Amino acid sequence: MWVYKLIIAAIVVLIVESVAVMKFGLSKVSIERKFDTLHAQLGQTVHMIETISNRKLLPVPWLKVESRIDSGLRFGLQEDLNILQDEFHVSVFTMLPYTRIIRTHTVKCTKRGYYHLKSAALTARSITGTISAIKDETTDAKLYVFPGTLTLSELNLPSHSWQGDRVVRRWILEDPLIFAGIREYTTSDPIKNINWKATARMGTLQVNQYEPTANHRLMVFLNVDTKPDQWTVTDEPERVEYGISVAATVLEYASRNVIEAGFCTNGYLKDMEKEPVRIEPAGGKNHLVKMLECLARMVISRSITFYTLLDRELENNPGNTDYLFITAYVDDGIEERIRRLRTKGNAVEILRI
Repeated sequence: MWVYKLIIAAIVVLIVESVAVMKFGLSKVSIERKFDTLHAQLGQTVHMIETISNRKLLPVPWLKVESRIDSGLRFGLQEDLNILQDEFHVSVFTMLPYTRIIRTHTVKCTKRGYYHLKSAALTARSITGTISAIKDETTDAKLYVFPGTLTLSELNLPSHSWQGDRVVRRWILEDPLIFAGIREYTTSDPIKNINWKATARMGTLQVNQYEPTANHRLMVFLNVDTKPDQWTVTDEPERVEYGISVAATVLEYASRNVIEAGFCTNGYLKDMEKEPVRIEPAGGKNHLVKMLECLARMVISRSITFYTLLDRELENNPGNTDYLFITAYVDDGIEERIRRLRTKGNAVEILRI
């Protein structure tokens, strides 16, 4: 008789446990995620901290956490993490009452991009596995992976304008009579600017820094179209990816050399309205970071044609500006708009990708 009572008791316990899991299994269960940095370089290793909490007396005997994470973030191997098809992350836990699990994931940034981990799916199951509860939990982990950069010698730059000591930088020609201090030597500095006394004192090469005598600004335009008659989707995204790296290289160079620079493209930004991007020329580290964030976030797809983008620029009646067009092609329509920009007192250079 006691065997039947034991069986009945076990059945009652399982039913109660199943009902409790269905109604309260995911109550006060939460997940939080964050990266240890907001900005990362291509190829850099960062960390994602994940915190899973059960803030109640009832345990969760079987908890599954599922999320989709872009394969551009390469997670290191972990025993409690299963990655399916390079994008679907699945983990299973047992959560005791009032417990917290903190995991630190090593993540390698293998692709330029803006990564926003917005949600994770939580599933709680009963001991028998016949009853389950499911809910989506909001997360807010953000990471910008900046595009890779190149050395100036690797770029097919125009033969004049702003290329440092290889040419006369027309709009930032330095006046040696206006001394502005000293700074550490870079490979773009001419030997004549080395301050030998400061070098001996500091222990590293130092150069004299001079105030710019002209007030030209640099605008970098990136065309995401790779041929004149293409549809919205870019045919050769790898060429545009190279163009994004070129733009990042030029903008970083301009920032280091105290050149006010801006950025414009007929692409658009991930998770934002399908509108072209335009950032007015300015200087400073924060401005550079803003432009690099846009490059990280860029979708290689057209919002408007490059002709329309240039027409909008001409409507602003620009002057005293140096334009660098990074584009896979130049046709008659682009040439005509370049001519109109030049008649307004601007300089225009083409860098083909």
